Amino acid sequence: MCGIAGFIYKDAGKSVQRGRLKKMTDAIAHRGPDAEGLFVEKNIALGHRRLSIIDLSDKGNQPMFSHDNRYVIVFNGEIYNYIELKQELQKKGAVFQNQTDTEVIMEAYRYWGANCVKRFNGMWAFCIYDRHKGQLFFSRDRFAIKPLYFVDREDAIIFGSEAKAVIAGFPEENVPDLTMVYRFLWAAPEDRDETSYYKNIKIFERASCMLYDIQRKKWKKGIYWDVDEEKFRRKWITGKNPVHTFRYLIEDAVKLRLRADVEVGACLSGGLDSSTIVGICNKKYKIRMHTFSSIYADKDCNEKKYIDLVNQYNHTVPHYIYPEPENIDLLAAFQDIIYHHDGPNLGASLYSQYSVMQGVKGNVKIVLDGQGADELFAGYIPYYGYYLSDLLNEGTIRSKIKAVKTLAAIAQEWPEMLDNIQSDAVINAIGAAFYQKLRNRPGNKGKGPVSPEGSHPLFTEAFLSKVDTHVAYSEKKITGVLNTRLCKDVTRDSIPSLLHNEDGNSMAFSIESRVPFLDYRIVEFGLALNGKYKIHNEWTKWIIRKSCRKYLPKEVANRRNKMGFPAPFARWLKEGRQKEELKELIYAFGERSIVPKKTIDFYYQQHMSGKADRNAILYKFLVLELWLRTCHTEKTAGA
Repeated sequence: MCGIAGFIYKDAGKSVQRGRLKKMTDAIAHRGPDAEGLFVEKNIALGHRRLSIIDLSDKGNQPMFSHDNRYVIVFNGEIYNYIELKQELQKKGAVFQNQTDTEVIMEAYRYWGANCVKRFNGMWAFCIYDRHKGQLFFSRDRFAIKPLYFVDREDAIIFGSEAKAVIAGFPEENVPDLTMVYRFLWAAPEDRDETSYYKNIKIFERASCMLYDIQRKKWKKGIYWDVDEEKFRRKWITGKNPVHTFRYLIEDAVKLRLRADVEVGACLSGGLDSSTIVGICNKKYKIRMHTFSSIYADKDCNEKKYIDLVNQYNHTVPHYIYPEPENIDLLAAFQDIIYHHDGPNLGASLYSQYSVMQGVKGNVKIVLDGQGADELFAGYIPYYGYYLSDLLNEGTIRSKIKAVKTLAAIAQEWPEMLDNIQSDAVINAIGAAFYQKLRNRPGNKGKGPVSPEGSHPLFTEAFLSKVDTHVAYSEKKITGVLNTRLCKDVTRDSIPSLLHNEDGNSMAFSIESRVPFLDYRIVEFGLALNGKYKIHNEWTKWIIRKSCRKYLPKEVANRRNKMGFPAPFARWLKEGRQKEELKELIYAFGERSIVPKKTIDFYYQQHMSGKADRNAILYKFLVLELWLRTCHTEKTAGA
């Protein structure tokens, strides 16, 4: 894992400044503390910061040259199947000078051109400079695991692993995008399209390549991977036992992600996904893993019971991190998170993940994490609503009975969640009286809407006049209501944002995070898999439980609830050592004329009085204020 940065002046007669490139790589030194490299040639500047993972010798440093000096590459990520690709390329006559996956990318490009990326199993963002043809080839992995930011100006093309690399070299680009501020407050996910938190800095699209001809100053863009349900079904589902197929895929995905010349550990929340990964490492591959977990005293944030069970079951080397900020400067931590994420973030749970990664530093260089399993195999409670719609669309007595049983199970386990899955189709099918009876069970208090009453609008009119409030997104439909929802979450609405957070938190501490459930083969399998293997007999992520039961303690395999990496921000607002400082910043945000002052006061008073839990929106006000203080802003409404 590394950091890349660079720029190309469109005027071939204009020479690049080495000092400008150095500022860009210095800004992302945390991504690669082990080595630095700069390449400057005429109007081309390519920079790199290295985190040594494979082939720890100096031969692995970048920018890296091909054996004939034709190609120069800067690369961030890992190509996990590089050994198999190298063997295939050697049979074609490829020459290699080191043991890195970086060199494999260059030779793959030499022999297969842009199609080489279709053969890669991994995570990447890279730029290859072809010195013979005068061309630059950019690519990013299928699911945007590794970041890449891009600016196409009249005078230059600028890129970097983080927006701060671009801003370090070109400070004039440090201008907030107010439309993203609007979307952020409405809980629109990050990295959903090319829009970043900065006005002119764009996000390089996932699963895409781009070829730039330096002399002609022309782009050629293309998407090399997209959802093709029928193709995925023929490839992974038809004629196969899905349970056996998934077990093979997740075992192999973990195996590939254990490839490294440094030690690999794992983040462990005590949930099904991270526990499965730890179990495979131990039971299948006989590795005694270092595990890293966050622990809070709060009952609704404490998963130590399950974490202990997994650690004992797998004889791990456990590391418990206690992120409670009694003796920690919480605001300083929030500011650091914002810095490393290049903008505000959606929830205080990132502080827990950030603290875990801080605890990883100095122990291992790589951690495996469970991102992707919930979105592929329906791990969140609201997915039940889509599953119920599929059942009712079948139109049979049997499917209706299943729907009723599922709702009853939800009412038993998570009564407060019924509001999240209600729909006219569900209510009409099971009967309004029965649905209301379920909702009235003891324990279902209902959280109600999160928007304030009509007299407290979320945005000022002045701010709304400056932003695009209507953003269109392409819709991808596949078979089934549940699978269509999961597909959107994997490719657009959830995973890109989660991966943005994963990268920001891990790289803040020079840690490489690998996500086995987002092996592209598992994603293809999951998107083609019938929903009945995802939610079955009221169990979410059924296929993981069924396939990997031997890797899990019984109590974890049978867990229905989940937390992830929660944080008790609601309590910190009321009782925390820095509660007054938090309040001051939240109210300071009201001076920006984005959200009316009375609306901010409404939310704050509701939360502090106990009338409603408003910690989520108050956290957004806080981090927006902290981030906007670092940006160039106009002295007008919404600045």
